[in-house]
Amino acid sequence: MRLGELLADPGLGLRLLVGDVEPDPEFRWIYITDLRDPRRYLGGGEVVLTGMLWYHDPRDAEAFVSAIAEMGVVALGVGTAEIGPVTFDVVMDACRRHGVRLFTVPLDVSFTSITQRVVSALAAEHVRRSSAVLEHHRRLVAALGAGGGLDGLVAAGAVELGVPCWVITPTGRVVAGATPLPDSASIAAGFVSAARLPGQVGSYRVLPVGTGHRLAGWALVVADWTADQHDVAVELATLIGLERSALAAGRVVERRAATQLLSLLADESTPAADISARLTAAGFGAEDRLCVVSMTITGEPGLALDVLDELVDGLVAEVDGEAVAITLFGNDLLESLRSGVRAIEPGLGPCRLALGVSGPGPGSRLRASIDEARYARGVAGHNANGNGGVRAAVVAGSELASHQLLFGALPDELRQSFCRRLLGPVRAYDREHHSELLESLRVFLDCSGSWSQAAARLHLHVNTLRYRIGRVEELTGRDLSRFSDRVDLFLALELSR
Repeated sequence: MRLGELLADPGLGLRLLVGDVEPDPEFRWIYITDLRDPRRYLGGGEVVLTGMLWYHDPRDAEAFVSAIAEMGVVALGVGTAEIGPVTFDVVMDACRRHGVRLFTVPLDVSFTSITQRVVSALAAEHVRRSSAVLEHHRRLVAALGAGGGLDGLVAAGAVELGVPCWVITPTGRVVAGATPLPDSASIAAGFVSAARLPGQVGSYRVLPVGTGHRLAGWALVVADWTADQHDVAVELATLIGLERSALAAGRVVERRAATQLLSLLADESTPAADISARLTAAGFGAEDRLCVVSMTITGEPGLALDVLDELVDGLVAEVDGEAVAITLFGNDLLESLRSGVRAIEPGLGPCRLALGVSGPGPGSRLRASIDEARYARGVAGHNANGNGGVRAAVVAGSELASHQLLFGALPDELRQSFCRRLLGPVRAYDREHHSELLESLRVFLDCSGSWSQAAARLHLHVNTLRYRIGRVEELTGRDLSRFSDRVDLFLALELSR
């Protein structure tokens, strides 16, 4: 119900003294109270009525009005039966300070009669909206059954809503919509990181499509949102979810083909001709340069498959919790993957995403490409350890040095044990003495063992650096004049990043 409608009712005689009704705000309920602090009973959007039994001095007016303003009430109605002129001025001043609309209720009008008027209006509005929603539902279902697919359904939804709407993915890709959506990236960022949905992102309303993890879903975006559109938008999002399920069913055959191809590649006895035939059936040409993408997401079984399906256009399958894609090489493939991962990282929560990409090669090299992508993904998993807020990492095989490739093949337990044995005593010493032995060691090795360069970078005297490195040698049992010991400590530092 609109506040202006309530104030205009001639049978109530309400008079607005503070604020205005342009634009005319909508309120959802009447709440009657004489508590000095009613915040725990307010949810926002109410009209509050009070007889001011809580008032004893001007501080009470400030406390009451500030409390209801904090909760976002639409207006305050005050009964005048017990109010003196001085008291009323104090309340008006408080309402002006806090931006709360204030109206008076005549002596001969009870709060009950106002409540009954509001209840009747809200009931009539509910009946009207229910009938309208049923009619909207009928037309949307007809559009879905007309065979126009997702585009036809979204177009029909825009007509029913009376405003433009779009369907987007967590990366900001527009799946359907009659017009461009220039803010798709920022809207998608709001979608994946929102505390709750439906939610507001700028002037757009964002509703989830379907259930499940947000990073595996779609979002319905509605422009120029008003509360009147809520029921229709929810209905439209539900029908879009049904259409998406139908589209996903068509992907089952493609995923089955990808799974079978990966199984053949895992068997080294599979003839090359069989691999070539499978690739041809999947739409790849004999001269195509192919890349392999390997991805894992910890903590959410099955999520990696859906996310990789969004990031990559190609054959995608899941093998033992790892999502693997075979796709055509493109100059922008790596940057596209990185951009997509950056977009969804805020929605990972406690999960960790690791993605590795192989270099391009012919179909005959796919086994090696899979190994390369997995090694790169292993290094990415090491980088996406949550330190510094990093929850996702993308690594290309072409970017790896030889020792980083080895890191990707090491089990986590072995990495941790190696670092603990070599660097544990140094870390413990630093904690106990508030020293910087570990950082001094890192800089010393970065400077290829040059005392003068390392001392200059650390802003230390060379003798101080020699003392620190000597302590490191005592604690680790290593001799940093020996190349092999330097390598061991360098690898331990790299693994501990």
